Amino acid sequence: MLMTMEQVRSWHDLVTALDDWTAATAVADGTIEVALPGDGGPGRRVLVMLTPDEWDDMTGVMWGSFEDAVDDVRQTLGQMGPSDGYAVYGTYRLVPSASPRLGGDGGRARPSGPGEWVGRDSEGRVTSRFADWPDEPVGS
Repeated sequence: MLMTMEQVRSWHDLVTALDDWTAATAVADGTIEVALPGDGGPGRRVLVMLTPDEWDDMTGVMWGSFEDAVDDVRQTLGQMGPSDGYAVYGTYRLVPSASPRLGGDGGRARPSGPGEWVGRDSEGRVTSRFADWPDEPVGS
């Protein structure tokens, strides 16, 4: 996929924002190493598996702003469990993971927040809800 210079610049701005919060560095294309803050101790390092194109989806489609998307990344990193060594991109969100790829959930993260995602017909009636969609594709 072709990335724009703006997408790449925004991804590097994410690395800088995470580095301002704790210690972070880009270790490869689509991989950021982050030192999670510890409770009085040395903390631990995790890898964020997120390409510039995926980051663009988070800043635009999901959160609508760079700052809100960075806040969500920080929140996800702060909630990682002891066995989670990776924060992996799932649809519009990072998902804590023990491996660099998401497993059986197909990479779909449930949206959070006060609203819900729905499909509507031409008259505005709700025809489906994201919460009701199957986790695995049907008929594949």
